[in-house]
Amino acid sequence: MQSSTQFSGLTMPVFTAFGWAGEETAIKYALSQLEGFIGELHRVLPRNVQEKFPFFGLSQENQSVYLSASEKIGDDVLISFFARPMSLELQLTIMNRAVLDKIYRQAEKEPALCHRLITELGPEWSLRVQQMQVDEDSQETSHYQDLFKDSLAVFDESASVAVMSKAAYLNSEARWLAPFYLSRRFDSERVAAMGQAVTQVLSEQIARLMPTLDFLTGKVARKKTKPRARVKASVEEIAMPDDLQANSSEMFTYVADLKPLHLRQGFINLTPKHWPFFQINSRTETRPVTVYYEGIYDKECSVWRLLPNDRARLVLSPALHEWLEENFTVQDQIRVTARKLGDDEIQITLRPLGDVAE
Repeated sequence: MQSSTQFSGLTMPVFTAFGWAGEETAIKYALSQLEGFIGELHRVLPRNVQEKFPFFGLSQENQSVYLSASEKIGDDVLISFFARPMSLELQLTIMNRAVLDKIYRQAEKEPALCHRLITELGPEWSLRVQQMQVDEDSQETSHYQDLFKDSLAVFDESASVAVMSKAAYLNSEARWLAPFYLSRRFDSERVAAMGQAVTQVLSEQIARLMPTLDFLTGKVARKKTKPRARVKASVEEIAMPDDLQANSSEMFTYVADLKPLHLRQGFINLTPKHWPFFQINSRTETRPVTVYYEGIYDKECSVWRLLPNDRARLVLSPALHEWLEENFTVQDQIRVTARKLGDDEIQITLRPLGDVAE
């Protein structure tokens, strides 16, 4: 249901109303404004998002507004908006056991891509994976503990694998449920200053969520990687050095020694035996890659083929070069993990050698 009043923005009284305990008139006013907001937001959403979330409205019980994938709230994916004195919170909530099973199975099937799509939303977003206990008789749920509750900035690959694996197990047990939440808060004063533009800003934020949501729920099939041209030797056929670990045609890990020139010029040397992993055909000289480090994805890096011995060299972007200089010294070692994610994309993760292995 939409408010009969034309939406003109979420003013500060909307937010401050939720700080006035017992002020029934103020809360009623704030909820009417939120109801107008959700109607206008749904109207400006991209068509494909409208189709995913055909239902929207006001929840008096939760004092929030929502976009829902099902007519019955909670039966599928839900996006809610909560106005608080200092912020407007956007929250993606999934509590349906069947949908959660899909999410955790997909996360276990493709852990690197799962982590990538979640954390690429940015450190402003937070993740919560909850463990709830289900009463055997009443089927009512109660909070037991949080498997993870923090900013995506600290949700590293190791944490992702551990949390999703445990959630998958718990959610498969009738006495447990593992709800999944992604959220972001927007400063209330900034939201108020946006006026009517707030709906367009939040429409863009919801659109950014869709690739992550589609992957996790399996509603959009992943494109298959195109067949790669045959090179002189495949990764499996090459005798790898002793310090390579977890090697396959889809992934390798290598520990590189850093020398003065590497730090000054911003590159990391791999070996000639690594080049076939990046090579598309015999004419390939460079290959763009995405580098993940400390919660950041850098898409301005590349791997070069060096002659005459075909050594592979990871050439860093200016931002990543600066990070390398600030965090490493000569004779330090760095762990380089390369993965093929499909659609011809390669992601490289950089970690200090002392970090926990992935």
